Amino acid sequence: MAALDPDDPRSIGGYQLLGRLGAGGMGRVFLGRSPGGRQVAVKVVHAALVDQPDFRSRFRREVHAARAVSGAFTAPVIDADPDAPEPWLVTSYISGPSLERAVTDWGPMPTERVFGLAAGLAEALVSIHGAQLVHRDLKPSNVLLATDGPRVIDFGIARVVEGSSLTMTGFALGSPGFMSPEQVNGEDIGPASDVFSLGSVLTYAATGGNPFGNGHLASLLFRVVHDSPDISPVADPALRALISDCLAKDPAQRPTPREILARCGEAAREAAADGGAAPSAEGHHTIGGTLDSGAPDAATHPGRRPGDGASTVPAAADPRTPTVAPTPVQSAPATPAQPVPSVPPTPVPNVAETPVPHVQDTPVAGSLPIPPQAQPLPDGTAARRGPSRRTLLISAAAAAAVVAVGVPVALSLNEHPAPSPQPNQPNQPNRPTGPEPVAVWRLDEQAGTLAADAVGAHDGAASDVRWGIGNSGAALFNGVSSQIITRDQVLDTGPGHSFTISAWVYLTSSNGFATVISQGADSSSFFLQYSGDDRRWAFSRPGVRALAGQPPALNTWTHLVGVCDATTHRLHLYVNGKQQGTATDTRPVTRPGPLMIGRAALGGRPVDFFSGGIKNVQVFDRALAPRRVAALAQGDAQ
Repeated sequence: MAALDPDDPRSIGGYQLLGRLGAGGMGRVFLGRSPGGRQVAVKVVHAALVDQPDFRSRFRREVHAARAVSGAFTAPVIDADPDAPEPWLVTSYISGPSLERAVTDWGPMPTERVFGLAAGLAEALVSIHGAQLVHRDLKPSNVLLATDGPRVIDFGIARVVEGSSLTMTGFALGSPGFMSPEQVNGEDIGPASDVFSLGSVLTYAATGGNPFGNGHLASLLFRVVHDSPDISPVADPALRALISDCLAKDPAQRPTPREILARCGEAAREAAADGGAAPSAEGHHTIGGTLDSGAPDAATHPGRRPGDGASTVPAAADPRTPTVAPTPVQSAPATPAQPVPSVPPTPVPNVAETPVPHVQDTPVAGSLPIPPQAQPLPDGTAARRGPSRRTLLISAAAAAAVVAVGVPVALSLNEHPAPSPQPNQPNQPNRPTGPEPVAVWRLDEQAGTLAADAVGAHDGAASDVRWGIGNSGAALFNGVSSQIITRDQVLDTGPGHSFTISAWVYLTSSNGFATVISQGADSSSFFLQYSGDDRRWAFSRPGVRALAGQPPALNTWTHLVGVCDATTHRLHLYVNGKQQGTATDTRPVTRPGPLMIGRAALGGRPVDFFSGGIKNVQVFDRALAPRRVAALAQGDAQ
């Protein structure tokens, strides 16, 4: 997200504008905040479009149609004013990376995850077309990979199905390379046009490229209309056939979204015939499943980061991929609940008890060094018997499609304190004297799905963590799905109980919330984290937060300590051994559940994933004194 330009408005219709998310043929898109504090996307129409005859009445019809599309697949419309001097539209802000960003940062998705993406987007089109709407601009940047499934955004040029085209000199109403031939020619378009765009999007997800290549705009559009698509890089025959059918020049020859869902279901049944149980859903796997990332299963990266020097990580080689239950086709299904791994979900807590309005928008760790060779995947299931890997991956495609990267939603930080000292290697014995920790996770493993507790019995199950490749050999967290979770509760956080948590962190993004340590199943009882709202390190409990005095230093090691002193009812935050924040905590709560490294829980859902490196995590069942905290930071740094 970019800062507001000098000529950008600071508010629209009572919505405060925080920054510029982008711009397109229809207008500018801003990140905004509603009067109640909710993050929203505010779209302001280009003034030149307003002068078109009947534009306002058409815009009003489109707003009405967009409201009819299920929010399970799109960003629901919250507010709009077609009669404003510059008409505007407000939708919910969807946290999560765009497909474009995911493929750019992590490379093409494996086949099974592309099938999952196809099913999710086909469901979205069923809902969109069911509202008598044609999107007209389905492309990778307009597909957000939220934790509970894809969202199709930007209905700025969507049209009610009236059998008419929409063109305007000087404005590209559609995206070259993802437009249908009939759209390029300015002909009447219908739902089949979105299916053509879907074929291009799936090609991009599977190969990282466009089926009609790149180059000059005129030549690209000519190829869209006249040339056959190049989908030879798509290795899987079933996926290649599906994409080829979507890219048929004749709209009548393209499959409908429901037919696409049926073919995704057929792929799942074929996988089941290879050794697993057939899915119980009617013909497809939805991408709107939950990330069941409990031990030892976990969603994995959809590919590799450019420059890794290694081939894309094939999904079939990763035994940690979770299984996602399929759902039947329906015009407006409800978004599935997201249980925390291994813990039954409980009712969502009172909103007043939550620390802040949490939005998971931390992007992937982009600054930590990556070695030229990918780390070998652990053989954690060699002795297991059960469904074939392809079966597990097809059924997991929905959840796994969202493990790429996060989308920045806050302004970049320009103010950084001086870099802190590098922590020593975890195996060195230098330790400060004083109270001993009840658990220590060095996070110096080289492979596997287990994060060992060096002093106790609180080993953690690691999901999607890349070992030994971060700065100084730290564990690398991707900011979207990486986590370490213990089997049971480690600390008593209720009234009268003090505790201290400590960790070295290497933060790579200042966007959104990024939790280092938390505890609690349904919702966390404490958070040691970076607060994207405040642009500060924070030690928080529900309703209260101790903040650091200045923004964090990115891409450098920082020692964080949170102290909960039950005798004084105070929270203390220490950064590099020095106290920087304090807050009163008069209503401590006990929220039982496992201790988690790399993310938090809120309302039964995983949130605030960490982006970067974490190492040397320690927890104490008492409040450490300031001298002990300073000695702890110094001891780790020696």
